[in-house]
Amino acid sequence: MAEDVWQEIRDKVEGLGLKLKLHLEQEAEEGDAEAQPGDTRAALEEMGDKLQDALNSFGNAAKDPAVRADMKDIGVLLRDAITVSVSNVAGEAERVLKKTKGEVEDEAQAEDEAHTEDEAHTEDEAHTEGGDQA
Repeated sequence: MAEDVWQEIRDKVEGLGLKLKLHLEQEAEEGDAEAQPGDTRAALEEMGDKLQDALNSFGNAAKDPAVRADMKDIGVLLRDAITVSVSNVAGEAERVLKKTKGEVEDEAQAEDEAHTEDEAHTEDEAHTEGGDQA
């Protein structure tokens, strides 16, 4: 179950990535300006423009209903996946704790039995020694 949810999240994020890529490409096509080769200032300005275009593209993508729907779906899927994963971890932890508790109780019982056997053995020795002395 958890693996299916995480796979669905991966698929949604890939789809969202493609939509964002298309928005970036569209922005780049609309604002393509060529700089003179070797012009450092123009290259820096172009880099700043490209960064601004990317930010604008993300802003425009956020207004796109399909992108918004994908983001909402991803949020719901993430919540569900985290809930399932935490539940699985909690169940596994509970199982391990019960197993460990059972082992500790078994060890305690074995120690009690060994202690009881030691006491019985000590009493037998005392009776044997006491009987020899009498």
